[in-house]
Amino acid sequence: MKLGWVMISLWSVAALAAEPSTLSIYSVEYPPLVLKGEGGKLSGIAAEAVTQALQLAGLSVRMPEIPWKRAQVQVQQDADSCLMPFTRSPEREKMYRWVGLVMESNQSLFINSHHPVVLNSLDDAKGKRVVVLLGSSMADYLKKNNIAYSVRPTPEEAERELAAGVADVWAVHDVVANYTIKQVGTPADHIREALQVQTTSIYMACSLKMSDATALKLSRAFQQLRESGKLEKIVAKYMK
Repeated sequence: MKLGWVMISLWSVAALAAEPSTLSIYSVEYPPLVLKGEGGKLSGIAAEAVTQALQLAGLSVRMPEIPWKRAQVQVQQDADSCLMPFTRSPEREKMYRWVGLVMESNQSLFINSHHPVVLNSLDDAKGKRVVVLLGSSMADYLKKNNIAYSVRPTPEEAERELAAGVADVWAVHDVVANYTIKQVGTPADHIREALQVQTTSIYMACSLKMSDATALKLSRAFQQLRESGKLEKIVAKYMK
């Protein structure tokens, strides 16, 4: 009986040790997935989905602000940390735990309708002035395919350069481009999607060092959001 009590006690201590007191969530402003308001308050598809998933999982969170590229390295080192929104790709597959699918989206090439560029394939972007978000999976994909590009810190800056004719091509998720164009106020016929490159999945991705118990809680929380229809409603809210 005494041995049984000791074993139960040890199991309880181990279980508690596996549960983090607080998760560190790193994000990047990427409308409409993540928008930063006054005082650093976050909104957007991914921000709301992750917030609700954390509540369902019963986990508290802190949100340190560090450069996005550095955050990606930090999550590989710290067990109780995650990234959002983060695009799943072959290059990243074995570097993180993919705990929660937020949505699917096309990565596309957008052009200025008044300065038309012919893009029948990705190779046609070679030699063009291509802009892409710093630290994005699209930048990784372009590099892999030997497409030269320049990085910009925000989608708005990339959109402005394309609209002004400074850039020839904007490589970005279609949902981000369409939202940014609408918010900036650029005429709908001024910028258009010229080529869909690939369909990708956007996730909440966490450290490989995260405990199985915590990862399972988060995965189940996202599953609950999908099955209840709440995740669909969050997406629809920002896609109007």
